Amino acid sequence: MLLRLLLISLTCVATASCSANAEIKVPETSNKGQATEKLISANTDKLSSTNTVKTPQPSEIDNFAAPVGNLTNISAHPDEQSLSKGNLKPNQYSSATGGTYMQLVRTNDVNQMGNPIYALILYVNGQQIDSFMTVSGRAHTQNRDRHRSGTEAPLPDGRYQVAKRVVRGTIAEAGDRFLAIQPQFRTGRTALGIHYDPSYEKNNGEDGTSGCIALTNRDDLSKVLEYVRNYNFQFLDVVIR
Repeated sequence: MLLRLLLISLTCVATASCSANAEIKVPETSNKGQATEKLISANTDKLSSTNTVKTPQPSEIDNFAAPVGNLTNISAHPDEQSLSKGNLKPNQYSSATGGTYMQLVRTNDVNQMGNPIYALILYVNGQQIDSFMTVSGRAHTQNRDRHRSGTEAPLPDGRYQVAKRVVRGTIAEAGDRFLAIQPQFRTGRTALGIHYDPSYEKNNGEDGTSGCIALTNRDDLSKVLEYVRNYNFQFLDVVIR
């Protein structure tokens, strides 16, 4: 009889011990689950914060010697972008999607001499990064033949290859820095490029250009040339007709 009572007592003690252990393990499992959820959340946040495209900084590339890219991936036109320096005139010209390129488009603005303002828009990986006011031709030459040399008309619409290096302007009105652009189509126009206009809005008969694209001031030209140096634009699309 005593032996049976002893066995019953031992069984109760063992059962109580197992219950206590079970109660201890429950919060342990819960904590582990919470810790795992926190780890997953942290990793997700880390991936989200690093899954971005790094924009090259001006100091990362220091020369104009990088080769010009190929002219590929042409499918749509980005002419609906907003522009702080003039309102774009809608057009149907096709341009690159997702590429790194420049585009010259018409705005509704004119300068004090009546010369139309054209917007030079810069795209990197299909995203607009900046825009600048420019002129091309003169107020009284806008309707002249754009494919004929000597007309001083604005440059013709089409695609241009951008030079690899900047050179000095050969005349005073071309400024001290000149970035050549080469038409990728048949035209009678030559010696075209991007520079700044020393006579912008001056009543000296020289406001505008003989056909080149001119920034309105030296600082804007410096910014454009720095972008060219850093991003190696694949081409320039002119859409101003």
